This record gives sequence, C-alpha cells and structure tokens, in this order.
Amino acid sequence: MITWMQKHKKYLVITIWISTIAFVGAGFVGWGAYDFNKNRATSVAQVGDRTISYQQLEKTYSDIYGYYANASGGKFTQDDADKMGLDKIAMASLIQETLLLDFADDLGLSVSERDVAIAIAGDETFQTDGKFDSAKYKKTLQSARISAKDFENELKNKLLLDKLFGALKMNADNADAELLGAGFFMQDKISAKVIEFDKSTLNPSEDELKTLWEKTKSNYLTKTKFELETKFVPQAAVDANETELMAFYEENRGNYRDAEDKILSYEAAKSDVKNDFALKNTKRTALETYLKVKKGEVKAEDKINVSEDNADFPLDELAGAKPGDVIKPFEYKNGFLVVKLVSIIKPQVKEFADARKEVLAAFASEAARSNLEKSAKAALENFDGTDIGFISKESQAPVLGLSAPEFALFVDRVFATPSKQGYILLDEKAVVYKILEQKLLDESKIAQYKELLIQNAASLKNDELQRDLLNALQTRYKIKQYYKGTNSGN
Repeated sequence: MITWMQKHKKYLVITIWISTIAFVGAGFVGWGAYDFNKNRATSVAQVGDRTISYQQLEKTYSDIYGYYANASGGKFTQDDADKMGLDKIAMASLIQETLLLDFADDLGLSVSERDVAIAIAGDETFQTDGKFDSAKYKKTLQSARISAKDFENELKNKLLLDKLFGALKMNADNADAELLGAGFFMQDKISAKVIEFDKSTLNPSEDELKTLWEKTKSNYLTKTKFELETKFVPQAAVDANETELMAFYEENRGNYRDAEDKILSYEAAKSDVKNDFALKNTKRTALETYLKVKKGEVKAEDKINVSEDNADFPLDELAGAKPGDVIKPFEYKNGFLVVKLVSIIKPQVKEFADARKEVLAAFASEAARSNLEKSAKAALENFDGTDIGFISKESQAPVLGLSAPEFALFVDRVFATPSKQGYILLDEKAVVYKILEQKLLDESKIAQYKELLIQNAASLKNDELQRDLLNALQTRYKIKQYYKGTNSGN
C-alpha cells in the first residue's frame, strides 16, 4: 500500500499533459496516413471564445503518440494508434484543456510576455553554463520544427493553466491524513481456514469433455501462421586485411564491451569484428537480392510456414506486412533472410482431439472452483478457523500454508470486501475467514507516513475538484467540433 501511495503522491492529472519543454527535446512524431482536410477550415473546434487549430491537434496527437511509443519501448505503431482512436483522444484532451483556459480567462487570470520570457530564460533546455542562450533556443526550436511564436503561445497557455491550478489548489490537513491513514493502515484480526481440492481426483468422461468443448470451442484456436517464400543469403567469408578491420573496429568500437561495460581492445574483440565486418558486406548482397526478388528477377524458392508462437523466427519483421509484400533482408542465423509473405493463415477452431488437453484443464479448473465454493459455503456455516492475529494491507508473511502470492491475494480481497465473514477462492484452494476484531487507527504508522498521507489526500481532493469542474465547464461553454475523426469520412 505504501508503494501505491509513493507512486501516486503527485496530483492526479485530468488530461494527458505532456510538457511543452519535453516536446522540444523529443522532436515531432508524424501523423502517418492522417489527412485532416486542412483546406476546409483553419480550426478543428471552437470551445467558448477560444478555437483549437489543426496545428494544435497535430502536435497533441504527436505528443501522445510519442508518450505511448516511449512507454512501449518503440513497439507502439500507427495501427495501434488507429485502433485506440488516438486522434479522438487528442481531440478530447484539447477540448478539456481549452475549457479550463476559457475558465481562467473568465476569472481574470492572465500571463504576460514577461512571464513567458522568465519561463524560457529559466529553463535549462535553453541554457549554456547556467545562462540563457538565444542561439541555443532558436536551434532547439528549429530542430523540433516549431516556430518561436507557436512555442511561446503554447507556453503561455501552460503557464495560464498553472496559475489556474494554483488558484484552485486544495490543501490537506492532519485530519485528512488521519482519515486516509485509517483506510490505509486498518488492521483486521482474522480467524481463517484453508480448504483444498485435489484436481487429480477428477475423472470426467469423454462425453463431458466434448460437451464442454462444444460450448466453449471458440476458446481453443490454432495459432496464426504465415506462409512464406524465402531466400537465404549466407554470411560471406571475411575478405579484409588488418587495416580494414582496424578501421571498422575504430568506427564501431562502442559496440565491443566486456561484462563491466568497458570497451574491448581490438585484439580482444577481433573475432566479433571479423563477424560484423562480414555481416556488413553480406548485407549489401542481401539488399541486392531483395531488390531482385521484389522485381521478380529472382524467385524466393524456399517455402516455410511460421507460427505466431515461433520464438526462433523474428516475427516482428512481418508486422504490418500484407500478402505479396517482400520484406527487407534481416539478420537470420548466419546470414540474412529475404522474405515474401504469401498468405496469413488465420486461427481456426481446433478439433476436439487437438484441444482435449486444454479442455481437460478447463474442466478441472471449473470443477475445482465449483467444489471449492460448495465446501467453503458449508465450512462458513460450521466455522472452525484458526486465529492468525491481526493483518493489514501491508502484511506479507504468509500463514496457513499459503504461498506468498496466495496470501497477498487473500489479504487484498479481504480488505476490498465489506463483509465481516466470507471466503476467498484461489486456484486450488479456498480460504474461509471471519473478522474477529478491527483496528482503524495506527497512530505510529500515520506519524511515520504523515507527509505522504497529506500529499495523497490533497491529490484525491484536487482530482475530484478538477473532475467536477470539467463537468460543469462542459455545460457552461459551448463546444463546436468540426473534426469528427479520420474514420468518419470527414
């Protein structure tokens, strides 16, 4: 629970706020296939007295796209963005932001040019040796492909929002900390009993298994398969003298490191240098082969089928490919592979014989759960548990023969349930329990985490305030949205 508190100690934000300064450092993420029909108008929406421009929508989309791409380690694709409706998320975020800016205007809040200048001069992104560097400022904006005017307008809005949030900010006091701490640090004195079920005692008939398969056959599917035609280009023999190898090593020396991340000497890295040099030369041949396969001058004659769970094949290379596409050569075993995607074989329902093991496991889990629930209900009526003392949301030491994950799940569910008694179903066990006594206030814990509790209490109060404020502003300011989304035909 303390881990949860530490992760959430900052104010919860109502929209996806991505820092203006962070954008400058990150650069611009492209829109891919999006076309906003910019010739129709200069704005995508009007919210109160303010308008939202296409440029703002593009940038917000870009910022959020970059956020997800970074969070996923670069695995977030345009297709993922399309599926989640990222353009609509960006639009909703901008509308919420503009509602708040309208409200700030009505409150008489404002940001001067001097405020903007101070914020820019004080940002380390634009400083050299601790002082504002005008040339660095211009170069940074140029690299990010944003004009000084657009950047400063956006920064002005950000500063205005900061003033608004500062004006609305609600603080928490000791009473709030105690109230929140009572929930975090409450303790229950528990009497409990573990009931187990042995799945090996089950002996279902084939008819029972087939009946379950018929009802749930859509759960038992084959893996997606890719029918490929390939052309393998084996690694060429090393044809280089020491001078060439040394030059290659110097150019790429950062790639050759020992277990302590220290750069290896040429002699220590020589075998890897030779291998990489050969691969580099082989890649040229592989690219030539790729172009010939693509033009139909060379046939990729080796046919293979690759399943989506094949860990030995770099399936990421096929991401986004369509039947008929020829994939650029990629490293494969001791060489490069050129691949033509012939077809994608979609998942099919498995026949009963192929799915039997999975059906049997599902039958056992379902039967175990049913039997455990019956036994737990009976045990609760004639309860005879063991007093395990007080537990809290932070308790980690397992009891009653439960594993650490089982005990953690038990504790989590006990404190999420309002009942004084009940049962918790685990995998092959059920824990029947009764709460014998409860302690709501642990003053030592509250004193220990007082600052963190106050921060979290303030966070919760401000989050609720901001949510209610946005709901009210949506009825106060008229919203005209011209952009409906790229999938709507606009």
